[in-house]
Amino acid sequence: MKKPLKRPTVPSRVGYFPENAPQEGWSSVPPERKKRKEERLRFLLEVACVAVVVICAALLIRYFADIAQAKNASEELRQTYRSGLSDPEKTVSPTESPAEEAAAPIFTADTSPEVTPPAETAAPFAAQWPTGYADNPQLRISESFQKLRQQNRDVVGWLSIEDVLDEPVMQRDNAYYLTHDASGKKNATGAPFLDESCNLRLPTPHLVIHGHNMKEGAMFGSLKKYKLKDAAFYKEHAFITFNTLYEEAQYVIYAVADVSIDAKDADYLPFWAYGTFTDQAQWDAYVGKIRELSRYRTQVDVQPGDRLLTLATCSGADNSRRLLVAARQIRKGESSLTLKQAIYSTTVK
Repeated sequence: MKKPLKRPTVPSRVGYFPENAPQEGWSSVPPERKKRKEERLRFLLEVACVAVVVICAALLIRYFADIAQAKNASEELRQTYRSGLSDPEKTVSPTESPAEEAAAPIFTADTSPEVTPPAETAAPFAAQWPTGYADNPQLRISESFQKLRQQNRDVVGWLSIEDVLDEPVMQRDNAYYLTHDASGKKNATGAPFLDESCNLRLPTPHLVIHGHNMKEGAMFGSLKKYKLKDAAFYKEHAFITFNTLYEEAQYVIYAVADVSIDAKDADYLPFWAYGTFTDQAQWDAYVGKIRELSRYRTQVDVQPGDRLLTLATCSGADNSRRLLVAARQIRKGESSLTLKQAIYSTTVK
């Protein structure tokens, strides 16, 4: 009897490797193919790095180009402005009556509303502020500003802090000069501008000027020096000159504060909303709050009836933070010695 044929024994796959099969610890990808893959990946990474470097370099070049363009635009206006100031006969002094031929009113009858005097029933508190420019009741402007407005009709003032700022101030709306320089050209550096709510045809109780906080110190970037650890910088730069279309005025800084424009924050202060003050509560809401948040403790006093000036710029990377440099106009006949004593007695809180 024939014996049954035995089924061939098939080796178990466990632990079995054909002659050319990959064994444990080996890659199933041939070494040449793996090398080509690594080279492609390395190439893509190098291309990505080069692209990032090129983009960053382009942005950096554009950043400095914008700053240079903004500085040139300001310098062109600065030369015009200074040339007008160099001739005293062409300058309206805050202590002199302007000559009849010095300048024409900035607005014509068909483009600007008449100034409406406050009602006789105005609250006594609001009546502490002047209703007109005593030295310039006819609202005439200096020759220098007339020339400036031939270059850009939006120029409304000139802001100066010795060795810190020397810039034209524009006014249109609260958006245009965030992205345009003093010549009106597109520019991320922008230009200092007066808040759209401020009406210069009246001695506005509170003027607010906005400007970008540029890292290189352009525009309002230099204001961050007021945040230094001690009060030395403030003591050396406590005075601001802000000449407008209708007056020349000096201001003294009474507070430097870092505030929030987020209503949910404890240090929220909508500084732009206080253009006028109708009662003591409203006055305290602004002046009291900004003095409370100020990094300095100063003896420079502020009283109802004082006209205020606030310079506002971004503070740090948080878009909801603002650095405010708050000043009030120097009163006629005020003692410079008393002011200097108040400034030099300032300490950091």
